[in-house]
Amino acid sequence: MVVIPYLLVVFVGLWVGWVANIVAQRLPSKNLDKPLFGPLHCVRSGERLRWYDTLPIFGYLSQRGVCRYCKKRLPLRFPLLETAMALSFALTWSLYEKQPITYGFNIFYISVLITIGVIDWKHRLIFPVMLYLTGLVAIVASLVTGSHPDNLMPDGLGSSLLGAAFGGVVFYLIYWLALAIYRIRALGYGDVLLAIMIGLVLGFPRTASALFMGAILGGFVALAYLLVRRKKRRDFIPYGTTLCLGVVLILMFGDTVWRWGPFLYVADLLNLLFTIVFKLINQLFGNYV
Repeated sequence: MVVIPYLLVVFVGLWVGWVANIVAQRLPSKNLDKPLFGPLHCVRSGERLRWYDTLPIFGYLSQRGVCRYCKKRLPLRFPLLETAMALSFALTWSLYEKQPITYGFNIFYISVLITIGVIDWKHRLIFPVMLYLTGLVAIVASLVTGSHPDNLMPDGLGSSLLGAAFGGVVFYLIYWLALAIYRIRALGYGDVLLAIMIGLVLGFPRTASALFMGAILGGFVALAYLLVRRKKRRDFIPYGTTLCLGVVLILMFGDTVWRWGPFLYVADLLNLLFTIVFKLINQLFGNYV
């Protein structure tokens, strides 16, 4: 039946979301004695949880969102992250069900990007080890998956490396420009490394669309913060989170997600510009790109 694969990927997505919650909760912890995947405890009271309290979504619902031990409200982030991961697995399957290898690589990227985004949103941290691992997987993917005329993945190692160079240079320039204007670090080196990793994952010129989409989402988030007066102009905005969200949307929906409304004309101009640049580079370096 057609519905069975969707049930399977949703089930897997729920458990991947469960793992992402543990990583996002424990990896930034300053208590280095706590193992990453040791016994689970209540994040409020520290009481050790029963096994059924840790099940994805069910554990939260069975306690009605309140710890059965300390009676404090549990973070809504836990069921939301698990649900978002399950939905993203199902939506991605609807696009790549006939290409299981491409699907496997893309859900790996989505899982890591969502986890990075949650950590950056909550702790203002981007851990390089997660970026290095994902970048290595992206390089392997570019070597083993061959050409992709449908543009579902980068077309070879040259495209991935060019995307990484583009993302790194753009964000490195933004880093120093923001430092010169605001006299504070508006971006961190973690954001530069994240842009390089995005380039390896998406290749060129799709990296340009992802960075553009991430910038648009970051602008909306910054505007929303200013409107509710929760942030000032010089306060930290989690741009790493919006970048990750932009990449996830492009992995699931392709270029359609950023060719919407008034952005269509900007997208067409960017696409034309980067297509010309890519063709020039291709003529210079031949089969290497």
